[in-house]
Amino acid sequence: MTFERLRITGHRGKHYELGEAMEVHDADVHLGTLDPVSVSRDGTEVSIGRFLPSQFVKVQKRNFGPLVLLETTAFLTKNFQGLQAVRYVLNREIEMHGDGMQVAGARSALLQAMGAEAVTISPMPDSETPGNFVVRGIWAYNERNLEALRQCLVREREVYRQWDAAHASNAAQPIPALRKRLRQLLARAPADRGFRGGETAD
Repeated sequence: MTFERLRITGHRGKHYELGEAMEVHDADVHLGTLDPVSVSRDGTEVSIGRFLPSQFVKVQKRNFGPLVLLETTAFLTKNFQGLQAVRYVLNREIEMHGDGMQVAGARSALLQAMGAEAVTISPMPDSETPGNFVVRGIWAYNERNLEALRQCLVREREVYRQWDAAHASNAAQPIPALRKRLRQLLARAPADRGFRGGETAD
């Protein structure tokens, strides 16, 4: 099946109600959960914050934060007609010390590409890991920003689709075929490296 878009639901796959946490899925695979969305009193503005990846994502080491941000924004604008603006407070900590500014810069660039304004980067207060930053911005609902959002979605869905296809291709290789390929490589290895044609260390 060709990937088209992520699926967004409420708790445990139920219908999503504005103000709840948002569960993000790829088909039946749970990818993670977005913290409960804050909603203004008149329902015209929401605030998106931290995304908590599932164990599946951590094991696969898949980085698709940009796609999650875009998909959740598109979902909200499509399903809640009175929405006029989306605020972002992107503050999920990264584990690798020293890369915080680079990640923050990428998040800032994405927000600006999709049409957000008042985009800022500031140090994360009370962070246990130095070098982490909070990225904020405001995306207004208008025709120009909807088109920018659409273009960003097309790009990030293709990035995800290519990663998914490459992963599926690698996983589909049967073990016997991999062993045969290994034997072929070892048979071609020079004798002075300790290998003799056709032998493996099974």
